[in-house]
Amino acid sequence: MLKFSGSISNFKLESREERVMPFSFVSIFYGLTTYLFVFKIQVNEIIALLLIATTLLVTVLTIITLWFKVSIHAAGISGVVGFFLVFGLKYPDSMAFYPLLGLLICAGLVMSARLQLNAHSPKEIWAGMCTGLGICFGTLYWFV
Repeated sequence: MLKFSGSISNFKLESREERVMPFSFVSIFYGLTTYLFVFKIQVNEIIALLLIATTLLVTVLTIITLWFKVSIHAAGISGVVGFFLVFGLKYPDSMAFYPLLGLLICAGLVMSARLQLNAHSPKEIWAGMCTGLGICFGTLYWFV
């Protein structure tokens, strides 16, 4: 609908200005979904924290996008790394080491690909990585 209405020029969302509206919609969607799962369905605490951290990450990235283009790919994969890092630290017997190792390799590949495609500058990749890792790791580590 956004492409059809002319709100975005293409699906790559290359300019920072074009990203604000779709990211805002996604933030609202994540917020509503998290509300339904946490308060209406009442999922367990870990799932609730994962949903809250993801919603917080998407919302913060939307706010950052108002002023700075940040790599959403780097933020997303780094957020997943943050989740597994917390599980590995909090539950040493959880066997999270090998998935974490695979995720670190995957994160490196994703961020390298974004640079190789000239989709982002190193600064935008670092900003996304730090935001995703910081929010997702911090939320779970603090509350689990």
